[in-house]
Amino acid sequence: MLASRARLIAGVGAALAIVAIGVAVFALQSARTSPVGDVALVAPEAVVVLDSERGLVAAGARLDAAALAHGVRQARVHLQAAAATADAVAQTATQPSADQPSDGPDADAVDAAGAQLTASVAGLDTAVARLEGLVAVAVSGGAAIVRDATAAVSGAALITAGMEAESARAALEAAHRGWLAALDAQAAEQARLAEEARASAADPAPGADGRPTDSAGDILWVTSVPTAEGDGSNGHLPMSVMCHIPWGTDQLGYAQYLRCDAADALTGLNDAFRAAFGESIAMDLTYRSYADQVAMKAAFGALAARPGTSSHGLGTALDVQEWPDVYGFGTERYAWLVENGPAHGWHAPARVREDGPHPEYWHFEYAP
Repeated sequence: MLASRARLIAGVGAALAIVAIGVAVFALQSARTSPVGDVALVAPEAVVVLDSERGLVAAGARLDAAALAHGVRQARVHLQAAAATADAVAQTATQPSADQPSDGPDADAVDAAGAQLTASVAGLDTAVARLEGLVAVAVSGGAAIVRDATAAVSGAALITAGMEAESARAALEAAHRGWLAALDAQAAEQARLAEEARASAADPAPGADGRPTDSAGDILWVTSVPTAEGDGSNGHLPMSVMCHIPWGTDQLGYAQYLRCDAADALTGLNDAFRAAFGESIAMDLTYRSYADQVAMKAAFGALAARPGTSSHGLGTALDVQEWPDVYGFGTERYAWLVENGPAHGWHAPARVREDGPHPEYWHFEYAP
């Protein structure tokens, strides 16, 4: 009896174990194919794919950030180069001014070169403004970097804009070289014409001491040419301290010379004069050698300065053309020169004013 009951209990226990195992297996299979509450399990292979996609996105973002940073660095290099070129051009742009009509031979070539220079300056300004704007967007927000492909700025955009700025800078350099070459060519042509004028001047009248004369035999006074061996005294200035005036000649086409500081100041005054009247100051005489002072004293007596005392002999005096209707006392140009000349170091001395002891409306002196 006891043995039978033990066998029954053992059989029931085995059956219950089998049922428990079956329930566990069914539950596991259901969990793999059906949601449990609000949570769905993800297959292991799906987890691997998701991590790979995230890695690619992160890698792309790092590449975009690196490209943007490189673009910013390159842009700043281009901006520095553009600023250096613009400064170099600005230092020569008023000798004479590139945006004003020129005088003398080859004026059309100089004007065309000046127009190209002005256009190139504007082109560089535009390219630099665009590049600066992109850089400002790229670095805005501190360390934050836009990595979205649809963003307003990217590394590629910065590189492209930087290349455009570099092209504009190179174009400005070329235009600047062309303008300077045109000015040099004009100066050379002016010198050639002056030499031809000297060679073709009328034979001097008897007693003219070899100086050019007009048809009536009157001496035509011209600007003296400085000599290399001048000792620096009045009327003996060496060429090394003298500068050629970059516009205009005297009545025979001779080049004009002044002491370099006076020439620079006169160039600035002429720029302002051209802005006011649309033309350069019409020069007649500037430097006067000692020999020419002696000759003028002999010709004009008390009206001429004693040789060795003329302000022309110091390279600091200018006579405009003796055109009374243009530069005479009371004319608009004379009044303008008297009023604006002192700002550039040029004055009409009291002795040559209309109420002075030696009225000469054409005479101005440099005395800063």
